[in-house]
Amino acid sequence: TGKTYSVRQAAALAKVSHGTVRNWLFGGYEVEPVFGNREKGRGDLALVSFLELSELIVAARFRRLKIHLQRIRDAHDFASKDWKVDYPFAHLNLQSIGGHILSKFEEEQPAPGGHFVVLSSPEQHVLPGLVSEELANFEYARDKFAARWFPFGRGVPVVVDPRFSAGQPTIVDRGVRVEIIHRRWKAGETVNSIARDFELEPPQVEAVLQHVA
Repeated sequence: TGKTYSVRQAAALAKVSHGTVRNWLFGGYEVEPVFGNREKGRGDLALVSFLELSELIVAARFRRLKIHLQRIRDAHDFASKDWKVDYPFAHLNLQSIGGHILSKFEEEQPAPGGHFVVLSSPEQHVLPGLVSEELANFEYARDKFAARWFPFGRGVPVVVDPRFSAGQPTIVDRGVRVEIIHRRWKAGETVNSIARDFELEPPQVEAVLQHVA
């Protein structure tokens, strides 16, 4: 819950506009926050925690499914009350039983504006692929809250971990910021020389550059 990211950094990682981050977290002109009442810092100094970033990422995936923002707000509130947690979209329950709880939400609060779940069988509701695939990129701590995130999937050695490098994307198990590798490559250094300097394998560097560029 420690404040780690600027609004612009969070927006870049979640792939939304910085105006969206502000509105969803803190509210705006005639716009209620999506995630309940969050304390806002002064002006541009408002910062975002890793758990807030995680919820932004998940909510953004729901929005890509054309689910109305008010429905996302209501579903977040419903799950928060049911699980008695403050960050339900950053909780392991969303991955494990999210289909069940959100189908229950849709039954109790039916409304137009897109669906949170799909039927995988006549009796089983699951989250849509776009959302479940993203949730699979998170690792969770013992308290069942998101602990780190693989922004390009588990197959790419890039991780966002709030414990290292101020939560910026780094190489898995190395702590080397992806930004540094990309900057050196743009300056003309070869993949092999970058790999040698950071004790990485060249395919690791190539995989990082392929996605980050």
